[in-house]
Amino acid sequence: MTTLFGVLLTAGGVAVAGWLIHQRRTVAAAFGGGRIAIGLIGFSVLANAAPVLAGDNSSALIGLLVFALVAWLFFVRRGGLAGPADIWRRICLCLAAALLLWCVAVDLLTGEGVYGSRMPAYAAAGLLLVAVWLLAAGAPISLAAMAYTGLAVLSLLTIPTAFYGQAWRACTGGQLEKCSLAGGLFKSFYDSENYIALITSFTLVAAVCALRGAQRWAVVAFGLLVIVATGSRTSYLALAAVACWVLGAMLLEWRRPYQQINFALCVSVVIGAVATATYLTWSAAKNTLSNRGNIWIHAREYIAGSEATGVGVSKWYLLRDQGDAPHHFFHSGYVLAIFSGGFIALTLWGLLIATLLRAPVVDGRAFSAKAPVGLFIIYSFTEVVWNPLSADGLTWIFALLVVTACTLGSTDGNQVDTSVTTGDVVRLPHDAG
Repeated sequence: MTTLFGVLLTAGGVAVAGWLIHQRRTVAAAFGGGRIAIGLIGFSVLANAAPVLAGDNSSALIGLLVFALVAWLFFVRRGGLAGPADIWRRICLCLAAALLLWCVAVDLLTGEGVYGSRMPAYAAAGLLLVAVWLLAAGAPISLAAMAYTGLAVLSLLTIPTAFYGQAWRACTGGQLEKCSLAGGLFKSFYDSENYIALITSFTLVAAVCALRGAQRWAVVAFGLLVIVATGSRTSYLALAAVACWVLGAMLLEWRRPYQQINFALCVSVVIGAVATATYLTWSAAKNTLSNRGNIWIHAREYIAGSEATGVGVSKWYLLRDQGDAPHHFFHSGYVLAIFSGGFIALTLWGLLIATLLRAPVVDGRAFSAKAPVGLFIIYSFTEVVWNPLSADGLTWIFALLVVTACTLGSTDGNQVDTSVTTGDVVRLPHDAG
C-alpha cells in the first residue's frame, strides 16, 4: 500500500504542477498580477524546500528568501507603498508588529536576555510584516491565491514520494498508536506528517470556498489523498470542525451578501478561543492531546509568577538545551504567545485574530473568505500555524490570511493576458476606474 500511495502522490503532484502552469493566467488573476504570483508562490515553495537545499542552515536561507521577497515586492509595488487602503488590514499588521516588539522586549529584559542567536529570527519576522504590507498595497487578492499557493507547495512535497523511501515514517504503537491506510505516515522530507497535513488542510478549505466545478473536486481528491497518507488525526478533527463554518457560510451567503462579519461575533469567537486555549494550558495533564500536555506543563511552570509578561521565546531553547523541556516546540500558537509575552501577548494575539475576521471583502462573501481564519483559530490549539517571532515554510498562510480581500476574484484568463510576462497589476471588475 505504501508503494501504491507513493505512486499516486507522485502522479498527483506532477498533475498539480502541470495544471498550475497551464492555468497561469487564472493563477495570476487570483493574486492581482503575475509578478505578485511569481513572488509569493516562489517564496513559499523555496521556503519549504529549504531543509533539502540548505540542511541545518535552512533558517538562514529562509531569512534570505524573506529579504528577497521584500525586495521583489518593493520593486513591483513601487507605486503603492502606502500599504493596504483598508483600515482593518492596517490595524492587523500594526497588532502583529506590536506583538513582535513586545515579545522581543520581554526576551531582552527577562533573565539574562536573549538566549542564543535569536535576533536574526526576530529580524526575519519584521521583514515578513514589511512584505505583507507591500503585498496588500495593490489589487485585491482572492482566497483562490491560498489554494494555488498551497497546491504549489504540495506538488513540491509529493512529487519525489515514489522515489524517496524516507518520505514515510513508520506507524507508531503503544499509547500513541497511529497509522494511515498507506501502512505508514507520509512526511515527505520533513520530520512530521502533521506539517504536511496542516498545509493540505488550508489548501483544501481555500479550494472548497474559492474554486468551482471540476477544479474544486480535483483539488479535494488530491488533498484527501495527502491527508489520508499522513494519518494526521489533528487535520481530521480540524477539518471536521471547520466544515460547519463552511456549510454555515454557504447558507448565509445564499440569502444575502456579507461584506464584513459582525464585530460582536468576531469578538465572541476570539474570546471563546482564547479562553479555551488558556483552560487547556492550565488544566493539561502530561498525556493530554497526544502528550502535548507535557509541553504545556513545562511552559506554564516556567513562567509561573510571570504570567502577565511571559519570559521570551528564546528561553524555551535554553530549557531544551538544559534538558528541562521537551525537544518539541509549543504545539500551540496560543501557548507560544503566552510563553513569549504572557497574557499581554495573548491579548494582542486575540485582537489580531478578531481584526482578521472583521477585515472586509469586496465580493460579499465574507464568511467564505474567512473560513481559513476559522481553521487557523482551531488549528492553533494544537499546532503553531504562524510563528509571529520568526519566518518559516508556513508564513505564507498568515500573509494570505491578511491580504485576502475576496473569495473568487477574476477567473477570466483574458483579463491577465499580459500579467505573467509584464507583471502589470490586474484590476478586477469592482476596481475599474
